[in-house]
Amino acid sequence: MNRLPACTILLLAALLSAPICAASGPPKDPDLDRLSGQLAQLDADPSLGQLGGADRLKAHQALDVLAETDPHSKERPPALYIAERRIAAAQFAAQADLAEHQLDQLDREHDRILLEASRRDADQARQEAERLRLQNTARDEEAQRAEAQREAQQQQAAGIANDESDQARALAEARAKEAALAQQEAALTGNKAPPTATGEPRGPSQIVPGDAFEPGTASLRKDPQTRSRLKALIAFAQSSPGATVRIEGHTDNQGNAQTNLNLSQQRADALKTMLRAVGIPANQIQAVGLGGEQPVAPNSTPQGRARNRRVEVILLKGRS
Repeated sequence: MNRLPACTILLLAALLSAPICAASGPPKDPDLDRLSGQLAQLDADPSLGQLGGADRLKAHQALDVLAETDPHSKERPPALYIAERRIAAAQFAAQADLAEHQLDQLDREHDRILLEASRRDADQARQEAERLRLQNTARDEEAQRAEAQREAQQQQAAGIANDESDQARALAEARAKEAALAQQEAALTGNKAPPTATGEPRGPSQIVPGDAFEPGTASLRKDPQTRSRLKALIAFAQSSPGATVRIEGHTDNQGNAQTNLNLSQQRADALKTMLRAVGIPANQIQAVGLGGEQPVAPNSTPQGRARNRRVEVILLKGRS
């Protein structure tokens, strides 16, 4: 076998060794690469990348010191230990900051929920308080209206009893004469007024015409003429203290007989209530409805029917 010359062999060895040395570059540092990757991963984490600021800075500084340390020097082990601890501390600090931020968010959400609940409860309490206030106000107003109405009725009754007593007595006498004439007319037409239901003879009487009431009701009108008539009636009823006052309600014969009977009773009761309000004892007042059974004028004409719609107040004879 032919052998290469020694100089050729040396030349080939030189040529082969030159590219290998150039391509290899500086030797790799696996610890530095590992720690650099850990720190880079922490920096790139979207949830932790901005947290643990001071510890992260110390980790970068420790990694820079490690990169400048010769892997074979005696400073290498402590630098590596410090870099590992700094990176671990940075990771822990970032996670701790993240947990703290999450707790803060939970606290804020909890506070928001409590605040909304408190506002809701406060609104409900205000609404309930307002409802109760309006209810109490309405109840008070209703009570005030009822009291004012009661006082007005009492004042009206007292005013009717006290105002213009002399004129009222004069009117009573005039009404008594009118009643006597009506009775005379009834006698002439064959419609004599019968004695009372108890058989007691009739005494002086006074008539309250039907137009003193609202049509079809037992409500007394408020006009001056009706007030004057009622004043006269009160003076008439009070003219014989202790006498029994009989109140007879009458209607015409138009419409339903039972309805007419009920209306005549209601109108008699209305005058009874008025006389009781001015001090006449209830046991001295009789109130009876007779409907259309005792006319004082023919029901064939409007004028006659108007005269038959009346309430007659009688002072019974034989009573003192």
